[in-house]
Amino acid sequence: MKKFTFSLAIVMIILVLSACGAKKYEPQAINEATDKCAVCSMQVKDDQFATQTVLKDGKSLKFDDIGCYNEWKKKNGTEQVGATFVRDYHSKEWIELEKAYYVYDKSFKSPMAYGIYSFKDKATAEKFISDNGKGKLMTGSELGSHTWERNSDKMKHMKDDHKPGDEGKQGMKDMKDGHGGSEAKKEEPKVAN
Repeated sequence: MKKFTFSLAIVMIILVLSACGAKKYEPQAINEATDKCAVCSMQVKDDQFATQTVLKDGKSLKFDDIGCYNEWKKKNGTEQVGATFVRDYHSKEWIELEKAYYVYDKSFKSPMAYGIYSFKDKATAEKFISDNGKGKLMTGSELGSHTWERNSDKMKHMKDDHKPGDEGKQGMKDMKDGHGGSEAKKEEPKVAN
């Protein structure tokens, strides 16, 4: 009986310890040659706008803009999400989405025209707002109530390049042509401040 009790105690300790050790999710490196946005199929650049979700099964989904992640989340929910990461605007360091601070302004450029920049700390985000004279500060939890509107001037340019239903095809064509899917983005007209 003592052996059974001892064995049961060992099993219980192992179960308790395994429950305490939460699974740690890590972002993967961006490979510009192969990584495409899980929503718009555009090339994901290894830049400050890249966003990444690691699912509980270990699969990594990459997005070229945090707005694309929001679109994916609305459609798929978060039940299978282990962790989501954004990049610091200055250092490109990965940060957990909930721990980052965000600055939004309609005139800010981002790959899909959502105009949201992420920062590793509040002070850096506030300094960015002060230095640029514009921007709304948000926390990770406040992103849920954000309107997620795209800059219509920038979107008009993108619509001129793509027929309805062709989202991402220009980026794929550019990649096949050896231009990398972002070349067209570099030629976009600047949005007036």
